[in-house]
Amino acid sequence: MDENKKQIDTNRIIILLLAVLLVIGGIKIRTLSDDVKNLKSQNSNLDSEIQMLRNEINSVYNNVDKQLKEEASLISGVDYTIGNPSEDMKSVQLSITVVPKMISDDTELSVAINGNSASLTRNGNEFTGTIDVGLFVDYDQWPLLTIKTSEGTKTEYLDGVDVSYLFSNYLPTLEADMSASSKLSNGKLQVEAGFRIASHLAHKNAPVTFTSFTLIEEMNGKEISKQDITDEVRKSGENYNTRYIKSFEVSPEDELKVYVIAEDSLGYVHKALAHYWIEAENGAQAETVFGGETIFDKNGNMLYGDKSLWE
Repeated sequence: MDENKKQIDTNRIIILLLAVLLVIGGIKIRTLSDDVKNLKSQNSNLDSEIQMLRNEINSVYNNVDKQLKEEASLISGVDYTIGNPSEDMKSVQLSITVVPKMISDDTELSVAINGNSASLTRNGNEFTGTIDVGLFVDYDQWPLLTIKTSEGTKTEYLDGVDVSYLFSNYLPTLEADMSASSKLSNGKLQVEAGFRIASHLAHKNAPVTFTSFTLIEEMNGKEISKQDITDEVRKSGENYNTRYIKSFEVSPEDELKVYVIAEDSLGYVHKALAHYWIEAENGAQAETVFGGETIFDKNGNMLYGDKSLWE
């Protein structure tokens, strides 16, 4: 009996000790959890402070860079307005006013862009004038200011005068894309896709509209199908949505393109590549969906977009 009693007492002590250890362990776990939360909070605050510091550094850098450019600039001010497009919708008139920092009796100013140039007329400390700017001037081109005096000639690009891709204000835009799922089996490519075409009016409410829409399927640069979808697209308004389900006989390294051509009332040709498929070298399927727009003139010269998509 005594031995049993001792064993029971021992077990009770062990249980009590375990209970105490559990309580201590629970307290430790809660403490560690609080410490982890605090560390996470501190880390989050540190990340926030680092980001704030980066923003301040970027702000200082931008301000310094701006001040250096202003100090190095030949002008103290420039203002411009973009007028209405020409009747043939190929150019717009840019009115510009420039104030040089240094002016003498023989100072002459002129601006040039994309092959056109115009002289500016002096009116006190200001020089004003107009110049025709093409609708398809690239982003990396800016009006070039030339200042001539008896002491020499200096030039400066007016990078604050944005005349890039003005066509977006006056021409309608085209988008086309597919959410495609393609399966290749025994030389047959099955394409199932949600097909969307979007056509938007010009920003400036210009009277230029799309006159036709054509769906083209092309294999290895050769047209294999051509479908007039003008009525369907027009009935749907700005957004045309349908299902595209079709199969093609393909061989290794074949290229399939599905795209939309929209011609506007000026004769510009807008292309949007909706689906591209080519079999990868390892036999896996590789496909890419494009929604970008490319614009050509009546003679097939590319005016805007990625030329590599159509080569």
